[in-house]
Amino acid sequence: MTLRQECKAWTLISVGALAIAGIFALLLVLSRTPGVQDILPWPWKSFFHKGLVTHVVFSFVVWFLATMGAIMCLSYAKQVGIDQESQWGKGAVGLAMLGCLGLIIPALFDLGTAELNNYIPVMNHPIYYGGLVLLLAGLVLVTLRQFTLSWQKTNQLSGTQTTGIIYLIAVLCMGLAFFYMPEGLPDPTFNEQLFWGGGHVLQFVNTALLFLAWMVIVKTATGLELMPRKYVYVVFGLLVIFCLPAPAIYFLFDILSQTHRDFYTEMLRYGLPLPSIIVSAFLLIFLLSRASRELDKISRLALWLSLFTYNLGGLYGLMLDGTDTRVPAHYHAVIGGINLAFMVFYHRVILPFISVQVREGKLFTAQYWLYGLGQIMHASGMFLAGSQGVPRKTAGDAQSLDNIEKILSMGLMGIGGLIAVIGGVLFVIMTMKWIIKGGKIYETT
Repeated sequence: MTLRQECKAWTLISVGALAIAGIFALLLVLSRTPGVQDILPWPWKSFFHKGLVTHVVFSFVVWFLATMGAIMCLSYAKQVGIDQESQWGKGAVGLAMLGCLGLIIPALFDLGTAELNNYIPVMNHPIYYGGLVLLLAGLVLVTLRQFTLSWQKTNQLSGTQTTGIIYLIAVLCMGLAFFYMPEGLPDPTFNEQLFWGGGHVLQFVNTALLFLAWMVIVKTATGLELMPRKYVYVVFGLLVIFCLPAPAIYFLFDILSQTHRDFYTEMLRYGLPLPSIIVSAFLLIFLLSRASRELDKISRLALWLSLFTYNLGGLYGLMLDGTDTRVPAHYHAVIGGINLAFMVFYHRVILPFISVQVREGKLFTAQYWLYGLGQIMHASGMFLAGSQGVPRKTAGDAQSLDNIEKILSMGLMGIGGLIAVIGGVLFVIMTMKWIIKGGKIYETT
């Protein structure tokens, strides 16, 4: 497999993950629809939660990790040549694809029970856990390959290598959690503790991927570096420094202790703001400068929306209390900002790199406006509702929508969510269509 083929494979896995998440979202709706739910091949009561787990894990975990694979493959290919063969890449893609299959099978065949724990929701079945291990192992291979290159050749390369260090720390934390887990824990507690530490570290990985996407988009369009080299070292160095103590906590404190749990919460609270402020400031300065005129209109639009939405989520994160809808408002805005950067990264960097033509038009522009503005409305509605005391993880009468402000806020959330979904669907359909028309993975060269 050449690096061009590998890059195309990671793109198919990542965008395909969003398509699978969308299909499961539709099945979730059908499983709750009277009349239709009775003709589905699964018991709808058990499928709903399993389908929800599958939807979440593909729309966040697989999408983000496969995009990491694409970013690292791009970085590696730029150093050694896009048509270079890579057995590492072939093995990594194979593991990731098998892993995705393992993540789908339990929901389709009604296996195990669903656990909606934080960060990586699971189904308690060996096939699901096996799929997750294979997916993580595939990304470990891609990460280790980055270290075969000379350190600090370019901003992008040094950024991917430090991102790789953070990813390995996250996987190590999950392994240590499994090793130190007491026997006989209930499944919900086991899964929550299994992914609590590693899940927090993965948020540093996702943030680093956002920074890399911004950097690569600017570099590809203008030939300019978003940040001077010393600031790249500072930003990615800070991310690594905050994550380095994470594995040691498993040796120092009981995995079920409040101290253990609080450490990772505080690590996230204090570790992400400063790097985010630094990179956001450089992107803002760039977008306001004359140099940004070299960007095409879509790239400029997407970067503005990504910058605003991501930092809106950061602002919401400063005003949380943990029990109301301000919490999902925070992470939906942050994730929305990252997704917008990934969308334009694929359209302006990856697809041209693998010789896939992007056809532009009104719908191409519309997907960015719809997804960006929809996410802003969705998150803002949840934040306003939470400010009125609407609790998170509730529905129906449990939401206590007893005044007009709460009703209007949740209405804004719903309308914004629907608009964002339309934008996301356009992205998936258009991007998959272009990739499929662009030829098979094993094309003749």
